[in-house]
Amino acid sequence: MSGGTSAAVNKVYDYLYEGILSGEIPLGSPIAEQDVGKKLGLSRSPVREALKRMEANGLVSHYLGRGTFVTDITVRDLEEIFELRRMFELHSLSSACMYIDDDTLDKLQDAFENLNERSSAQEYFDANKLLHSSIISYGNNLRLEKFYNMLLAQFAIVNRISARDPEHFNRSKSIHLNIVKAMKDRDVERAKKLLGEHLNQVEEQTIREYSKPLAAIKKARQQKKNFID
Repeated sequence: MSGGTSAAVNKVYDYLYEGILSGEIPLGSPIAEQDVGKKLGLSRSPVREALKRMEANGLVSHYLGRGTFVTDITVRDLEEIFELRRMFELHSLSSACMYIDDDTLDKLQDAFENLNERSSAQEYFDANKLLHSSIISYGNNLRLEKFYNMLLAQFAIVNRISARDPEHFNRSKSIHLNIVKAMKDRDVERAKKLLGEHLNQVEEQTIREYSKPLAAIKKARQQKKNFID
């Protein structure tokens, strides 16, 4: 793939990815290659390539003779995602507590302490991603890290669902700071207890918020049903 083609594919991927995360492209909605290409001033070829990459990441699903749709997450999907997160992150945390350096821990603590009522949702998401990805990175298991990274796009969508709760960010800041402090103390058992409780709480919250779909999501699901029927 040439540099120009690669750049075009990345442009399509980023456009669709941001649209899905923001909710502008609702879960379950159809994606028309021609419309996306026209919107971005590109041919259908890079759109197809971007959609193949998104399908590999679990963001879209292609149905022969029907088209491509943004993957609609079910409650069972959410349960599986959190089951994997618990497996990966709690396993990695023991090594992370031992090997993560003090400078990185200071940066993690600063990232959360600097969050306030003026911080954007994206700043909260970035701090959250930094901590959880650091736990995986310092887990010293490259294959585990590879599989974890394959799921990052799905994790990002799940984070947006849980963030519909207006109190989410305040709770998130507090619990993450406590996890970082336990890691700074090299207290593996406390860190694992806090992380496990956090993931369980966010799973419950995410499922609760998902059960109250936004109007746009309802519309997209009906649109998909009509399209297939």
